[in-house]
Amino acid sequence: MLEADYDLIIVGCGAAGTSTALAAAEKAKETGQKLSIAILERAPFEKRGGNTRWTAAYMRMENIDTPAPNLVEDMMEFSDHSISREYAETLQNEAGPTLRWVESKGVDFDFLPTMFLTASRPRLLPVGGGRAIIDTLSQRARALGVEIIYEATAWNLSLNDEGAINGIFVRSTDGSSMLLKTNAVVLAAGGFQGNKEMMAQYIGHDAHKIPPVSEGGLFNKGEAIRMALNIGAAGNGQFDSFHAETVDPRSKREEAGVMLFPYGILVNQNGQRFTDEGVTTIDEQYEEVARKIFYTCENHIAYMITDQKIYSIPNYEEALQTDMPPIIADSIGELANKLDVNAENLAKTIVEFNAACPEGEFVYNRIDGLATQGLDLNKSNWSIPINEGPYIAYPVHCCNVFTNGGLATDIDGRVLTGDHVPIPGLYAVGETSGVYYGKYPGGTSVLRCLVFGRRAGYHAISYVNQFQTT
Repeated sequence: MLEADYDLIIVGCGAAGTSTALAAAEKAKETGQKLSIAILERAPFEKRGGNTRWTAAYMRMENIDTPAPNLVEDMMEFSDHSISREYAETLQNEAGPTLRWVESKGVDFDFLPTMFLTASRPRLLPVGGGRAIIDTLSQRARALGVEIIYEATAWNLSLNDEGAINGIFVRSTDGSSMLLKTNAVVLAAGGFQGNKEMMAQYIGHDAHKIPPVSEGGLFNKGEAIRMALNIGAAGNGQFDSFHAETVDPRSKREEAGVMLFPYGILVNQNGQRFTDEGVTTIDEQYEEVARKIFYTCENHIAYMITDQKIYSIPNYEEALQTDMPPIIADSIGELANKLDVNAENLAKTIVEFNAACPEGEFVYNRIDGLATQGLDLNKSNWSIPINEGPYIAYPVHCCNVFTNGGLATDIDGRVLTGDHVPIPGLYAVGETSGVYYGKYPGGTSVLRCLVFGRRAGYHAISYVNQFQTT
C-alpha cells in the first residue's frame, strides 16, 4: 500500500473543487473509511475560488428540479455535435438532484434579476452567487475533515511504474517545491485565461489583450491542463475558443457587462455599425458580438450608442453591470468627439439608421419584429430611432469568461488518454475538463462543475478505497 500524505488531492477551490471534495468526504464517511482529503488552492484565502467567487452563477434551469427545455439538443446543436451526448444527457439527468444536494448543504436558489432583459432560456441563481457555493461547500467539507491548503500551486504529476498517479508536485510562495504522495488527484483548477503564453498559443494573435472577466480568472493559468497533457492525457473542447462577454473596459469590477446594445446600435471607431444588434435575445447573442468586437473592430473596442429612450425600459440598470457612468453629449458630433470616433461617419450612420426604422410597437422583453429596411446591415428587432438627446454611449470590449480547451474525461471525471483509456487515479472537472465547442450554451458552466464534481468525488473515493487495508 502506498504511504500517502493524502488519499485524495483536489486542485482548485471553486465550484468544481469544493463539490468534489464534499462529495468525496461524504462518500468516505458513508463507507466507513477514514481518508485524508486535501484541496490545494493557489490563491490566498481572501481570493479563493477562481471564477466561481465572482460569478452570479446562472443556471439553465426551469426550476431547481428541471433543466430548461432542450438542454441536450442545445448543447449538441451549438457545438455542431462535437459534445458527447452522454455527457450532455448526464448533465440534464443529474442537474436537479445535484442542485437539491447543494441546497441541502445550505445554498438557496431563486429566479433573481439577471442582466438579460430578453432571454430564450430561464436562469436560476444561487442566492449570494458563486461565492455562496464555495463558502458553503468548503465549510461543509472542512467539517468532514477536508484540509484546504492555500497559496499552493500544483505544477506536475507523479506516476508509479504502472502509470498510475502516486503524487503531485506543489510549489509554495517562496519558490520551493515538494512532492505530496497521494493515490488520486482531481484537477479542478479552471482553464488558462490567466496565462498569456497559453492564450497566444491556442487563441492566437493579440489574445493576450483579452482580459479575464473577473480577478478570479487571473489565477487560472493552465498548469493543471498542461501537467495532464504531459503524461499522455487527451485534450478536448475547442482550444482556440473561449466564452466571451461584452464588458465596459473602463470598469475594474467583475463582469461589468454591457447588455443594453439590442436597444441601440454598436459602432466601431470608424463610426460604422458592424453587427445586427437585434438578431436574437441578448442571452443568445452577446458572446458572438463580443467576438466580433475583438476580431473585427480597430483596437478591439466598440461603442453602444443610444438616447434618452433607454431610461424608459423597465429594469434597464440590470443590463448595465458596469459601475462607470455613461458618456453623454447634447449632439452626435459632440458624442463622436468624446468617443474619438469618426464624426462624419457616425452622423451618417445614425441618420441612415433612423430613416430605416419602422413604425410599430417596441417591446423590450421579447422579439418584437421591429426590423430596419434598406440598410446594407439591417437590425432585426428593437429598431427605434436614436433622436432624443442628450445622447448616450458606453464603450464595450471583449472579456474572457473561461477558455474552452481542457482535458478529455468520461462522465465520472476520469481523465482519458488519446486511446480513450482512463489514467488511473487522475480526474478532471470544471473548466479543466474541456467540453465546449462553438457557441456556449449559457447557464451550464457552474452547473456542470457541480454535477461532475459530485460524480468525480464519489468515483475517486471508490478508486481510493482499493488501496485501503481491511
